[in-house]
Amino acid sequence: MHKLIWLFILVLTTSLVNAQELNESEIKKTRNIQELLISNPEKAHSEALKISQSKSKLFSFFGYYYIANYHYNKSDFAYSKQLLVALIKKIEKSDLPKSSKMYKNLIGMCVNKIFYIHKNLGEYDAALMYLEHYKNSVADNHFNEQYGLVKIALGDYVDGISILKKELKNSQHHKLGVGEKKVMNKKLFADKYNIIGEAYQKYYIQSKKIVYLDSANLYFNVAAKMMLEDNFQPEYTKALLCMREAKSAALAGNYFKSLSLYRERKKYPTIKENIRTEQLFDLGMADCFHHLNQVDSALYYCKKYIKNYQTTKVSKENLLMAYNIMTQCYNEKNDNKNAYLHAQKSLELIQSIGGIKNNSLNFLHNYDLSKIKEASNKVITSKNYFKISLFGILIILALVIYSFYYYHKVQKEKHIRFLKIIQHLREAKVIKADTSQITKIEPQPKQIIDDEIIEKIAIGLKKIEQKETFLDPNFKLAFVAKKLNTNTAYLSQYFNQVMQKSFSEYTQELRIQYVLQKLIDTPYFRKYTLQAIAEEVGYKDATTFVRVFKRQTGLTPNYYIEKLKDTE
Repeated sequence: MHKLIWLFILVLTTSLVNAQELNESEIKKTRNIQELLISNPEKAHSEALKISQSKSKLFSFFGYYYIANYHYNKSDFAYSKQLLVALIKKIEKSDLPKSSKMYKNLIGMCVNKIFYIHKNLGEYDAALMYLEHYKNSVADNHFNEQYGLVKIALGDYVDGISILKKELKNSQHHKLGVGEKKVMNKKLFADKYNIIGEAYQKYYIQSKKIVYLDSANLYFNVAAKMMLEDNFQPEYTKALLCMREAKSAALAGNYFKSLSLYRERKKYPTIKENIRTEQLFDLGMADCFHHLNQVDSALYYCKKYIKNYQTTKVSKENLLMAYNIMTQCYNEKNDNKNAYLHAQKSLELIQSIGGIKNNSLNFLHNYDLSKIKEASNKVITSKNYFKISLFGILIILALVIYSFYYYHKVQKEKHIRFLKIIQHLREAKVIKADTSQITKIEPQPKQIIDDEIIEKIAIGLKKIEQKETFLDPNFKLAFVAKKLNTNTAYLSQYFNQVMQKSFSEYTQELRIQYVLQKLIDTPYFRKYTLQAIAEEVGYKDATTFVRVFKRQTGLTPNYYIEKLKDTE
């Protein structure tokens, strides 16, 4: 009897474990659908429908997921999200343990797709909401990668790109799963390379450093090479590479080259099967024609883009760019009615985007919201009387003149600050070379610590400064007190009463003086990124370093470095 009970428990346990995993045949079927979604979407949809009716609840979940995927690829985002939200609820109500790998994988897949739906629609706040809500149910690699994408979308390129690169590096050695083809695994990584490349293009818009466009093109070519090595959709892969390199050329201001690359689309009729890719070609060509003063052609491709936008609804930023190009083109054609109409549409769209941090959204080819808004308002107000326009021009002219004057005044003040810093550093270097004595600290009137302790601390601090211990990230009050064999109370009093500054101010002065001198003495140090320089002097992030540097010197690190280069 006991044996029968134990046998029953064993069978029940085994069945429960098996219910939490797909068998080999089921895994192969899901892998096959995954591939068919790219090569034969309709067949993939048919197979997914069959799986969704499976008696195995777990297997049916994958069927529902790939049905949602099919509609996502068709740009039917609303229905795709509806299916995914319903699927998440089914998964949460199922018997799958919340801590199991399968539960996290399924939730992660659904949240990942919902994330991309909101990202494509420019709804970054909603994308973040899903990430935060399901953070504990999503695998770390998925969460980190998506968080990096949001950071990039909101303008934090340094941190965002760093996160994506880290996740790419950590994912490169994954083994192939059951039924997984090598080429599909390579496509996964090619997509990651392309995402990083696109991030570098956006970073260029902010920084104007051509090296970021070079980095973008490098990542695009690595991704294309990975796909072409296995002859995976060669025509579509070449078309995407061509489109991405065309965008880089346009960002660099080479619109002839960019247009030539966009026109290569004729070689790749397969792009017509992907409406979102066709949209990007149309918008890119419209932008090039606009900058090359071919107004009618620019309008033609903008209209094509807007027509397809009614289907995809992808990227409000790109739609805003199309409206802005049309506003400028109609303005050049003296078609005031249409110029006014599209200027109004631009302003309405800016208002709808406004809730998602306008100043953080970057557009293709450096079309920022403020410039578009200014141009749109100018077109709208041009319908008013000539006197109003003339008055506006005079105001703008006055602002330009004042801005010019103010800019040069600020630059002159910065240059004077720069020269004073250089002179101070030279004098400090001479003094340092001429004396090895400890400067005696004169007691302050309200001082309450002993003179012997003051002398001991002064000597100790001098040694710490000579050893450059202040570069240690752990250089805190308790750390220094321990080094000097004293307590934090005495040390804090020493800084406040004797040195007349806080420990934080003391540390900042030492670190910034170190950076200022090293940038003079060591030219290669100027090539470091601000993040690298920050870490060199004990700061965890570039933002803190830049803030401290500016507070101490009145200049930005970039300005100081550029001036050093100019003086050589």
